[in-house]
Amino acid sequence: MNSIIESHLSEIKDLMRSYGVIKAYLFGSAAIGDMHDDSDVDFMVRFNPELNYTDYGNNYFQLIYALQKLLKKDVDIVAEETITNPYLLQTINSQKITVL
Repeated sequence: MNSIIESHLSEIKDLMRSYGVIKAYLFGSAAIGDMHDDSDVDFMVRFNPELNYTDYGNNYFQLIYALQKLLKKDVDIVAEETITNPYLLQTINSQKITVL
């Protein structure tokens, strides 16, 4: 796991919980130790299924903004329940590190 993520891990967990995330995984360059200055940070998350559509959408975008502000990096979030490409899911699963 990248040192930027490690140093902010408890804050990342708190942010994710506050926006209704019940499971979260780091994947991509930050997970496999290949992160560079211009790399983004990739998370796969699972939101609380009890969130209504409005809260889900708001939380999704607000979480991205909050993580970018905290990490000072671009952040991509993939909602696990929306992944339909089995090859993408296989790649993520082969790299993922549990965050929450």
